[in-house]
Amino acid sequence: MGACGEPLIVVMVIVGRNSYLEIPFVSKSCQHQRVHRLLPPPVVEVDTDDAYRDSRPMVDGRPWLMMNMISTIDGVTEVGGVSGPLGGPGDKEVFGTIRTLPDIILVGSTTATAEHYSPPSSSVSTKARRLSAGAWPVARVAVVSGSLNFDLALPLFTRPDQRPIVVTTEDADPTRLDQIAQRADIMQCGTGVVDLSRALQQMAALGAKVVLSEGGPTVNGALLAENLVDEVLISISPLIGGGESHGIARGGALDQLQEFALRHVLTEDHFLFLRYVRQIQNL
Repeated sequence: MGACGEPLIVVMVIVGRNSYLEIPFVSKSCQHQRVHRLLPPPVVEVDTDDAYRDSRPMVDGRPWLMMNMISTIDGVTEVGGVSGPLGGPGDKEVFGTIRTLPDIILVGSTTATAEHYSPPSSSVSTKARRLSAGAWPVARVAVVSGSLNFDLALPLFTRPDQRPIVVTTEDADPTRLDQIAQRADIMQCGTGVVDLSRALQQMAALGAKVVLSEGGPTVNGALLAENLVDEVLISISPLIGGGESHGIARGGALDQLQEFALRHVLTEDHFLFLRYVRQIQNL
C-alpha cells in the first residue's frame, strides 16, 4: 500500500511518459512535489498543482486545447520510438499534474501503441485533484486513427469501466468499426482524413471543457494547422539526443505564424518546464 492507503502498481521499465503514472511516487506527507519557478518573478518554490492552475475557457464553442510534449536540448522528442528515456522524477510529477487538468486526453494511435497507453489514473487522490481543478473525476483517452490498424489488445482497451474514444473518419471500414465498438466509443469526423476541429466540437457536446494532446508530432501538426492549440507545455530534458528529429509537431503547414505568450518557467532536476498560451484577446 502507498503512503495514502492506496495500492501501488510497480512497473520496472518505463516505455513512455504515459507509464510514469503506473510507477509509485511516494512522499511522507502525500503532498505534491514542489518545483522552482523562475518566471514570473520572484524566484520561489511552488506546488506543481498551484503552478498549473489557471482559467482555461472554451474557445468558439470548443474545449480549450493543451499540448504537452517533452524534448531534449537539441529538439529530439523520442528515443527508439518512445519518450520515456527523456524523462525524470521532476518531469514525472509535472506530467502527472498536467494530466489532472483535461477531461479528455487526445493521442495518435501510433503514439498510443508505441508507448503502451493504459487507462488514466482513477485513484482517490487523482480524482480529488481533478475535481479541485474542475475536471471530470476520471479523464477519458481519445485515440486518433484514420486507418484503425491498431491492436485492441493494447492495455487502453482492456477496461470496460474506462472505455476510450476512437476518433476516425466517416468512411472508415464498417467491419473494423464493429470490432472496435466492442471496446471503445466511436467518434466519426471528416472524410478521408480525421477532422480534428469537428472532433473537438463533438467532445464539447459530451461536456468536455479542456482537452490535452499528448501527440505524437503528426497529431500536433494537424492541430496547429487548424489553429486549434491554445496552450503549449514543453518539458526540456537536460539531454542531447542527436540524429534526425522533427520536433514536437510535423506535417501540418501553417497559413501564418502563431504567436504565444510565455506564462511560466519552472525548473527541477535540471529540466525546464515551459508554459505558453496563445495570444487571445482578454486571456
